[in-house]
Amino acid sequence: MKQGTIELIFFALIFLSLQFWWIRMTIKNGRTGEVDKWGQKATKKKLNELEKAKQDLEKIFRS
Repeated sequence: MKQGTIELIFFALIFLSLQFWWIRMTIKNGRTGEVDKWGQKATKKKLNELEKAKQDLEKIFRS
């Protein structure tokens, strides 16, 4: 074996495992729908509250 082969294999395995993890999390987040900035699933109640606050602010700025 040439020098550095084991290290390259080690880094390749780490890289592939991180890629697999990243793709899995991307698919999982796509299935769960909306997520907030902390990665938690946004509930309909939170979305409705945000929409109401947005409409209230729009009314204020239109006046």
